[in-house]
Amino acid sequence: MYKSIRIARIVISLIAMGVPAWALVVGYDSVFVRMQILTALLTGVALCLLFWAIVTLLYGRIYCSTVCPLGTLMDCVSTTSRLVRRRHRSYRYTPPARRTRIVFLLLTFVTLLSGSALIPTLLDPYSAYARMVEELLAKPFGHASGAVRFSAASFSVAVLTAVTVVAVAWKNGRTLCNTVCPVGTVLGYGARRSYFHIEIDPDRCIGCGECERVCKAGCIKLPEKIVDTSRCVVCFDCTSACQNSAINYKSGRYRLGMPMMQSLETPSTASLDAPVNHSQSTSEK
Repeated sequence: MYKSIRIARIVISLIAMGVPAWALVVGYDSVFVRMQILTALLTGVALCLLFWAIVTLLYGRIYCSTVCPLGTLMDCVSTTSRLVRRRHRSYRYTPPARRTRIVFLLLTFVTLLSGSALIPTLLDPYSAYARMVEELLAKPFGHASGAVRFSAASFSVAVLTAVTVVAVAWKNGRTLCNTVCPVGTVLGYGARRSYFHIEIDPDRCIGCGECERVCKAGCIKLPEKIVDTSRCVVCFDCTSACQNSAINYKSGRYRLGMPMMQSLETPSTASLDAPVNHSQSTSEK
């Protein structure tokens, strides 16, 4: 089931990445532009913001895995990297960069409140993607006249963005989504308490590490069998990789199938900490 869901997600995400690029090149307006969070925030479309808030609280960061074109571009790069670098294709758990995320989020909101959209458009994933498409594809090959509308500053920013995105995604997958991206940070706060989320069944998990090795968000801490849902982009790579059906997308939390084992450990631990009565033990002998 999860493999089918993953394939469907990939198809939707490729469409959400390809249609805006095609629209920018030919000069058409795309519906995906109006679905973007920063666009809705700047234009005051409260209905779109409410929609994504509800979706995130229910299903987690679905936006990041299906609608965000820059995130899909990162996935394409990381997938290519895994195919090319077979010896070093595994991902590992990385601690959350909470301070870095907060700094970039505050920077975004402060500049927005000051009336400047420069920093937010630099950090916003869709704006960054649109800038790269506009400067590297639309102006040279599309509807815009490159000789008239060429800007060295915009072109340099687009190239620097493209190089950074490709380089980081090639080595570390979705690291930019979980450190720099303000949209990912905001959605992460909602996804932390999402109704449906990725959960590891401790009774089924055998500790093979396949889920952690394919997690491009680096949010699966296997020894503790914990998934950081604030960084999980709900790509279903981990659920498809698990051969024992130990990791699932569900509501609620798993509980140990043998809870009595926990109560049995308590007396033994207490007995280790309790003082030994040598006289009693001697008399019993």
